[in-house]
Amino acid sequence: MEYRGPLPDIDIPDVTLYDLLFGGLTEADAARVAVLDHASGISLTVGQVKDATDAFATWLAASGVGPGDAVGVLLPNGPDYFAAFHGVVRSGAAVTPINATYTAPEIARQLTATKASTIVTHPALLAQASAGAYQAGLVASDVIVVGDPDAARAAGHTAWADVLRTHPNPPTLEIDPATHVACLPFSSGTSGLPKPVMLSHRNLVANMLQFNEVLLPLGDDVSLVAFLPYSHIYALTTNLNYGLYRRATQYTMAGFDATAFLTIIAVHRPAILFIVPPVAAFLAKHPAVASADLSSLKLIVSGAAPLDGPVGKALQSRLGVRVVQGYGMTELSPVTHVIPLDRTDIDLGTIGPAIPNVRFRVVDPETGRDVDAPALGQVSAPGELWCAGPNAMLGYLGVPRDADAVLDADGWVHTGDLVTVDAEGVVRIVDRIKELIKRRGMQIAPAELEAILCQHPAVADAAVFGVTSKSGGAAGEQVPHGLVQLRPGAEATASELTAWLAERVAPHKRLGGVHFVEKVPRSAAGKILRRELPALLGRGV
Repeated sequence: MEYRGPLPDIDIPDVTLYDLLFGGLTEADAARVAVLDHASGISLTVGQVKDATDAFATWLAASGVGPGDAVGVLLPNGPDYFAAFHGVVRSGAAVTPINATYTAPEIARQLTATKASTIVTHPALLAQASAGAYQAGLVASDVIVVGDPDAARAAGHTAWADVLRTHPNPPTLEIDPATHVACLPFSSGTSGLPKPVMLSHRNLVANMLQFNEVLLPLGDDVSLVAFLPYSHIYALTTNLNYGLYRRATQYTMAGFDATAFLTIIAVHRPAILFIVPPVAAFLAKHPAVASADLSSLKLIVSGAAPLDGPVGKALQSRLGVRVVQGYGMTELSPVTHVIPLDRTDIDLGTIGPAIPNVRFRVVDPETGRDVDAPALGQVSAPGELWCAGPNAMLGYLGVPRDADAVLDADGWVHTGDLVTVDAEGVVRIVDRIKELIKRRGMQIAPAELEAILCQHPAVADAAVFGVTSKSGGAAGEQVPHGLVQLRPGAEATASELTAWLAERVAPHKRLGGVHFVEKVPRSAAGKILRRELPALLGRGV
């Protein structure tokens, strides 16, 4: 059975990303402030972003970079990111956004996998960028460095300032927006190592316009704080590109800092926050928030990882601001589901219904058949979420279509997320299929136990994963074990937390133990890095 959301489908124009954002730019829109970096005070108008974009595209074309090529962008959030990203796209090449926390080998892997010929970076990231570029076979001049041009030239690199002095004359391109790759972000999909996701111009254009339909009730003021890294598809679509599309000012942060974050909101008075669950918990619980002026906020959108319903409610109550949860996946550009702004009756622990032009199914992972549709007032049995629409990726670069276990021949993206759906099409994430723990023939969702542990007043964050039992039980049976990060100054014992959770779950869900860690490993987008959990615990139980 296919499900759709409550909003009608929209027409997706057959245009490139550049044409959607900058085509027919009016004088009034060109004068609007596109980005303001609070730390440096540097700001750019939409017109200045377009001029810098055109200059970079011209420089790339003159350097022989164009359709079929790739360029890495390794920058913190800031004004330079705008032209770096869109200049590559305007040249006809594809951007591969690189996480600013990556080491040189990780950078080299991404540059090599995408066959990138150039990389744009920042002085603070130059050591790992240049080392990674060298390992990928690039030379010093292939590294473009923003900031001090003299220092860049002295090291043999290309100065961003010199690039931007290029007279704008971008190449004439004849490309098919539906098939031409604009962006190559990396994702592990449902399994395996990270790989380049091929997102077309149409994918990115469609998802912005689909997402925009949900936010239309906000009106014209959709200014936002951009602290989520642009290198992640969540921020790339909903912050960088969406802000440009709506001519809304973005207040950039190179990384999340609580004090600076609250100051930016108080001083610049943005309307929207796009956040991840750890920031939701900070806003809902931290004492400093009580004295901060957050009165400008109209909407808070949480994504990238499951938001605990009680935390969402606490946040909404504390700030008096509408809070919604959304869902996405890099392979889907990324947004597929968002709670409608006017549906305050929908549980904040759900991801809501689908956005326009998205179709989805809930499929039994064992049988491959759709689970039975639920009756009114009921929810379905769990199944894997499959999605399709104009935002679905073209595939993985270098991976044959018939070997791709995520995008099937009929265009369905198999998300690897286990969900339930109600009769209205409202979806709730149960867990990742590959992360489910099986004990005594029953499945245990780590996310459920993590959410409960995080409700303990001493717990700042928690991760749960299955450890194979060495004593008793069926062969290969796993026992859930918790890794807990305590709040600063808080105290709790392992036995206390184990007992506390045991009082709140069925017997088969009880923890085999708790181990305290300095910090639960998470990605820049807020997702738990589950592959790192076993090393923090050690062997066995």
